[in-house]
Amino acid sequence: MRVRRGLLFWGLFFIPLGAVPLLVRAGVLDPNVVANAWRLWPLLLIAFGLTMILGRSRAGVLGTVVAAVALGTVAGGALAASTPWIGNVGGCGSTGSASDQRVEGGGTFGGPATVEFDMNCGTLDVSMAPGSDWHLIGTYQGDPPRIDETLESLAIHSPDAFGNRRQSWQVTLPTDQTSDIDITANASTGTIGLAGATLATFKADLNAGDLRIDISEARVSTVDIAVNAGRVRIRADGDLHGQLSANAGSLELCVPDDAALRIRVEEQLTFGHNLDDRGLTRTGDVWTRDGTPSGGLIDLAIEGNAANLTLDPDGGC
Repeated sequence: MRVRRGLLFWGLFFIPLGAVPLLVRAGVLDPNVVANAWRLWPLLLIAFGLTMILGRSRAGVLGTVVAAVALGTVAGGALAASTPWIGNVGGCGSTGSASDQRVEGGGTFGGPATVEFDMNCGTLDVSMAPGSDWHLIGTYQGDPPRIDETLESLAIHSPDAFGNRRQSWQVTLPTDQTSDIDITANASTGTIGLAGATLATFKADLNAGDLRIDISEARVSTVDIAVNAGRVRIRADGDLHGQLSANAGSLELCVPDDAALRIRVEEQLTFGHNLDDRGLTRTGDVWTRDGTPSGGLIDLAIEGNAANLTLDPDGGC
């Protein structure tokens, strides 16, 4: 009997996709453990490696099986944790009757500063404002966030804890003194507005969540954005260079009509995109579109496994 790998993959994918949330609701699986299912994503790399080595042999089916089960488990964990691109981010554990506590902070950068956010469970909203001052207004359950600051750096970290640990941070950064931003967000949602900023690097690593990033009206030399079991929506204009990647996730990219595009895509069996539908021309692994001199160049390397890239989605970014 010939095994159709496409049907095998999706069949094995949907089993844990539905089973994991069902077992959480039944009380069989601990939601705190399931919320960290995204950490299984390295199994996807192992599976794809097996598939490449074993090729079309019968043993090659093993890679398909591992990839489907690992991906289904990661996505099922995201569903069980109520990731925001499906509904809401849940309490990341039982919240009980705990009430939110409030924290406020602020300071002044004395020169170009590096900013780091490490959010585990919650909401992160970032905006820019003229000047040299930064501000934080946050709410939290359980332990407060940890804030480390110097004249040239700011780092805000979620506490390492289980149970009531949901947090919400509203952060304003100074356009004049912010040089680099690095975001790690797990089981979180957020909006990052960079209008007015001039950054050397912007890096974001999202696991099981939904992040909206607005780079329009900003100058960013290099971006490095990755998503695992979640969705990232990016709005950009002007010159932009860097890389995007997705594992069991979704990338949405909105650009101006007059922007020149150069998008290098590493083709994978489980990675889809709509670049041809948007009128781009393919030469090898590079998709291009002409623009106007004022539209700038958006030059990105994009890769994904069990993921999707949508350029200029109908609903916008």
